[in-house]
Amino acid sequence: MARDAGEPTAKRAKVDEADEEEDPLVRRKEEVVSLLGRARKGKGKARAKMELVTLCADFEAKNEKLLGRLLPELWQKILDENLHKNDLLALTMTCRFFRQKQKDLGLEVETHLHPFKLLDLQKGGKMASHSLGWFQWVCDTMEIRPGFKWSFDPKSVKGAVYEGNLVNYAALQGSVGILRWLVEEKGWELNEDTGWCAGRCGSVEVLEYLGRRGYEFDRWACKGAAQVGQLEALKFLRGLDPPCPWHEDTCSWAVEGGHLEVLKWLRAQDPPCPWSRCDCREEASLYGHQHVVDWIDQREDESDVEYSDGD
Repeated sequence: MARDAGEPTAKRAKVDEADEEEDPLVRRKEEVVSLLGRARKGKGKARAKMELVTLCADFEAKNEKLLGRLLPELWQKILDENLHKNDLLALTMTCRFFRQKQKDLGLEVETHLHPFKLLDLQKGGKMASHSLGWFQWVCDTMEIRPGFKWSFDPKSVKGAVYEGNLVNYAALQGSVGILRWLVEEKGWELNEDTGWCAGRCGSVEVLEYLGRRGYEFDRWACKGAAQVGQLEALKFLRGLDPPCPWHEDTCSWAVEGGHLEVLKWLRAQDPPCPWSRCDCREEASLYGHQHVVDWIDQREDESDVEYSDGD
């Protein structure tokens, strides 16, 4: 029975293999690869280049024909729901057909490198992890400007990518190797939001790297870690000498995310992290975190702690 069930798949595989063998583009690809090999030795460079350009155009035409069979509803799902905006940008810049479909659907080409956009992606579970190759492609392709810019900064140049935004993106996705490449090889600087992004990422390895680079963490690093429940990152930050500053917002941001274990840890420290018990209860109720509300209600005897370090 199992053998019979597997036969159609095996037959299809043989048919697909036969089709590929009969495809003249496949044979031409092998010929062009051979030509390129000889061209590296100084023979027939012009011909190899012309053949490669023609072959790429033919492959693109074939792919467009195949992709053109997809229904508009499916394209909408692919482009609008299942692709990270930064991947979409790369595909758009390398495939005319892809860009045309994007135009047909009225979708804009844009990067998601600004802090608030990255925050939305992380909250929605759509935070992608890009490779060093992607960062290198951006550096080679896009207009790169020094510094760091917020999306609402009137001085930011439309269409440009800022060094600081890429640095923070690498920190947010937890890529020490990419951070090292950007900072040490490209010579780009860490900025005031890099610690916040690293805290939200929760990677102790990234935090350690920033520390070795002499980065001075401020209270935003603790707040960022608390908001997304990165307890190990919080422990690392508070274990520094001197400890990374915290603030009553650290507790309220943990409450906003419903991270009770983080809130418990913050309040159990000596001295405890400052908070406004009343405000935290109100926020927990507002965001629907009843388990946090119940825990706060059990601490009616705890008064608000008015101090905070790092102000």
